[in-house]
Amino acid sequence: MSEPVSAYRVLIVDDHSVVRAGLRHLLAEVFDPVEIVEANGLAALEALLDEGMRFSFAVVDLYLPDFLGQDRLDRIRRRLEPAPVVAFTMSESKSDLRAALAAGLRGYIPKSTHDEVIIGILRMIQVGGTYFPYELLARDAEAERGSAPAVAAPVAGDGGQIGTGQIGTGQIGTGQIGTGQIGTGLAEAGEGESGAALTERQMEIMDLLARGHSNQQIGDLLGLNLNTVKGHLSRIFRQLGVESRTQAILKYQRMRGG
Repeated sequence: MSEPVSAYRVLIVDDHSVVRAGLRHLLAEVFDPVEIVEANGLAALEALLDEGMRFSFAVVDLYLPDFLGQDRLDRIRRRLEPAPVVAFTMSESKSDLRAALAAGLRGYIPKSTHDEVIIGILRMIQVGGTYFPYELLARDAEAERGSAPAVAAPVAGDGGQIGTGQIGTGQIGTGQIGTGQIGTGLAEAGEGESGAALTERQMEIMDLLARGHSNQQIGDLLGLNLNTVKGHLSRIFRQLGVESRTQAILKYQRMRGG
């Protein structure tokens, strides 16, 4: 019989002890109180699961000596349910990121990411969000256009404020969150607390905003110029009765039942 999880029991699966030690420090910043369990490979993880151990959260390296591909990753994710599973990997390959998405992981964090940004990402996933770095998917398209991407990774800033952090730099800004609530923008418009219904276009913009996209990225994805996106956001803020992107996203999620 499986044992219940008390407090936060967080799993680290990585074959390098120095990586596990670093993650222990970061996870202690996110989860309090926390019990951290380590496994040096998937065989060790399988043994823990066979013993009935359950977890609140799991961080798993994709490139382990006994890693056998996406099918096994998907199986591990299912066995760890309902715990969120996050990939922590040296790989910045678009194919690996897509494999993690297909396997149902809740996040994909390159090991090159700055510590402060990792903490923010983990906090976001802890409260129900997802994180998949947009710039890895956008890199090929940006290269074709001959320009380098300038993409912000969602991160929780000081005092619980949600902001943005440039991956690998530790630069922390303000104004975005990525919740991973993927919407089509085609559902019926809901009623905000201010009583104003959002149009289909406004919901498309809010879906992208809630996924952590910048104004420019929203414009690129929807075929709108930057000023048009800003105008839509200004009207959305007024309709929702909010003053910031963070407030707008939180209210939008409540409207959508998120």
